[in-house]
Amino acid sequence: MPLPSDKGVIKVRYGLVLLAFVAAIYYITRVANPGGFWGSYVLPASLWAVLSLIILFFFPVVRANSIPRHRKLFYWVALICGVAGVAAFLAGGLMVGFGKTPYAQDPRGILINLFYLGFMLVGIEVSRAWLVNGLFSKKPGLGIPLTAFIFTFFSFPLSRIRIYETALEGVEFLGGTFLPSFMEHLLASYLVFLAGPLPAVIYRGSLMGFEWFFPYLPDLNWTAKAMLGTFAPVFGMALAYTFSQSEVLRKRAREKEGLGSWVAVSAVAVLLIWFVVGVFSYYPNVIISGSMRPHIDVGDIVIVQRIHPSEVAEKVQVGDVIQFQENEIRITHRVIEVVEDENGLLVYITQGDNNRIPDSDPVLPEQVLGTVNTVVPKLGWITIWVRQPG
Repeated sequence: MPLPSDKGVIKVRYGLVLLAFVAAIYYITRVANPGGFWGSYVLPASLWAVLSLIILFFFPVVRANSIPRHRKLFYWVALICGVAGVAAFLAGGLMVGFGKTPYAQDPRGILINLFYLGFMLVGIEVSRAWLVNGLFSKKPGLGIPLTAFIFTFFSFPLSRIRIYETALEGVEFLGGTFLPSFMEHLLASYLVFLAGPLPAVIYRGSLMGFEWFFPYLPDLNWTAKAMLGTFAPVFGMALAYTFSQSEVLRKRAREKEGLGSWVAVSAVAVLLIWFVVGVFSYYPNVIISGSMRPHIDVGDIVIVQRIHPSEVAEKVQVGDVIQFQENEIRITHRVIEVVEDENGLLVYITQGDNNRIPDSDPVLPEQVLGTVNTVVPKLGWITIWVRQPG
């Protein structure tokens, strides 16, 4: 169906209708949540199937921003990104171990999940493509992240969105669940902008197929999920942008001005996620010594919870692994004793788990930076390798 002369107004109207449909599906499936086989599988799949048909047969046609004959390149980009994402999680599993999948693995369960995921995946990507290339066709720099944000909420139960009792719980949700999901949808939104819904189906289908049908899944903590879950999207956006800037692939160069900086900013923001975590009183640090083996090894990343000097006496106890400053060096050792010095002040005797004797000097409260909260095995080796002289 061709767009009439006032196509901008028509796009907005259809876009608002589509957003209303998406909101209704979210309410029915995620808020009202009928439950049971029909409510959890058949109803969501049917709603997405109906919405897909409505868009394909009744909505105005909108087009992606690459030359049609070159779109196969972006299909390959999507497949590469999906494989890279799966490989990253498998690599993480090889380092920390695997656990059995929570999804059904019998033939009937696999068929049900295929039915459910297939219709949901196609429905979301067809809807996403129309929103990005229709409603937000004039402002892709706004539409791509906004569309990604909207569809991110379909990736986890509504109950996960709440006020958490501790800052750590909030950080775990943001880093381990929300951020990887948002980045996945961000890349999918960029792919539909460039080449329509098919590459997004290929990319997200690869990840969903691994998650739902692989019998064993990596047993990762939230920090590993944050790092591995953002690897493929950042890689994919950089790769897709490189292809899109080739002279033979440009279709509407002016409409795409500013997207390069947007992609770059998105990538840098994700790569610096560990420093963003510091806003919530946590920060990462790469271990370059073996003094805490076997608990913490060279190349591991520790997530340290900052402690104010006035809170050290209350929060640091014997057995805690702390990080403290000695001259210009940050040391991560275990507290083995708390004693009073000659002035009656509490000081901390520390020792590396792999060391035979305690550290020579006691640690003062003002030297304590924080306590080690989480250990991410081996992922710091990249930083160590980069720091090594050529």
